[in-house]
Amino acid sequence: MPRRSFFRTAVPAGLAAVLVLTLTPGALADDPGGAGYPDADQVRRAHDAVAGKVDDIDRIEAELDREADDLARLDIRADAAVEEYNGAVVLRRQARDRAADADVYLRTADARLSRARDELGRLAAQTYRMGGGAGLGAFRAMLGADSPGDLVSRMESLRRISQDGDDTLRRGIAAVHDAAVAKTDAEHGAEAAARATEAVRAAKDRVEAELAAQRSRVHEITARHTALLAESATLRRTSIDLETRRRDGRAAEAQRRAEEEARARAEADADREQARREKEEADRRAEQARPADAAGEQAAARPAKPDTTAKPAERVDPAAASRPDRSGGRAAAGPAAAIAYAKAQLGKPYVWGGEGPSGFDCSGLVMQAWRRAGVRMAHFAATQYFESTPVSYRNLRPGDLVFWTETKSASDIHHVAMYLGGGRMIHAPRTGDVVKIGNLFSMGTPDYYARPS
Repeated sequence: MPRRSFFRTAVPAGLAAVLVLTLTPGALADDPGGAGYPDADQVRRAHDAVAGKVDDIDRIEAELDREADDLARLDIRADAAVEEYNGAVVLRRQARDRAADADVYLRTADARLSRARDELGRLAAQTYRMGGGAGLGAFRAMLGADSPGDLVSRMESLRRISQDGDDTLRRGIAAVHDAAVAKTDAEHGAEAAARATEAVRAAKDRVEAELAAQRSRVHEITARHTALLAESATLRRTSIDLETRRRDGRAAEAQRRAEEEARARAEADADREQARREKEEADRRAEQARPADAAGEQAAARPAKPDTTAKPAERVDPAAASRPDRSGGRAAAGPAAAIAYAKAQLGKPYVWGGEGPSGFDCSGLVMQAWRRAGVRMAHFAATQYFESTPVSYRNLRPGDLVFWTETKSASDIHHVAMYLGGGRMIHAPRTGDVVKIGNLFSMGTPDYYARPS
């Protein structure tokens, strides 16, 4: 976000004369020497009075600039708090999903353990009926056999029971282990979800505290601003309305210059990035060319063989050549749907944590817009960047996302907007504002650019 500074203008040249005539009439009338013109002391006092008023006007201008800077910092802190809250909500949702998955796994593991116990019980009963154990069962099988064939059949049954017992026991041990792991995972998932819920609650409290502080400070600054304009109007012999319009005009001019400076920084950053990539590409090609050059030198030393292989003529499909490339149209359909949805929300209020339909915050608007294009995104600006494909400023297309951060770290992104083309963007700026279209650089030079996919 650019510094909301305003240009310091010099006091009009005629103001000194006006102040001499209007603010020190008594001094000019007082002529103790009777010479009919001001003496040196009177001139000095008049000059000091004018200088004092000029200093007062300079002080007022400086105070107004400081108040504007304070408002800009408050906006950024509030934006960051809102995105911190959005991030906490995303983490809570993920923690709850993991806890739910762990709970399902626990129920499945418990069911497997129950089945394993039943199988072991049936196996124990079957073994008991066969003679009380593998060794004793084999002895009784031999004694009770009516024929060699009956003996073979009885021994095969015992073998199968023994093998089934081993398999069932292994499954039972695995089921006990899985159930224990699932129980631990479920407990950890529940604890993580509880911590995430508490983090959301704490983030919500911080947002409300930041916004309350912002509202209080804005009220204080507004009152101070009005008082300073009134004082300035008195000093300049103008009206408060005139001072307000003058101040607004200077603010608009300052904003235009700030946007130009931000655009120039973006262009310079893009130039540096392009130069870096071109150098890397040149270095890569040079590295690849070295072995090729060596191979070429070796080939040049050998006599060339005539090429007697006939090559078929390359065929061109005229129908294919005349067909338009529709891939770009398909690619553009997604961004167009996202932009159309975002534009349909113009004028709706900024609501922190809002994702429609009555109000939005910055990442909520982007999430819902791209959902209409078939792209699922988290309601968290930093995650939206990491879920998208980074692009450069020079490669921006309508529908791409633009991000700002105070720390230059993508993890600390506090604002996101959607690029419309032509140096314009659509976004939900901040508390007290509405979804609007504005200059791409109205919040300063963007730090990151990305394309949802």
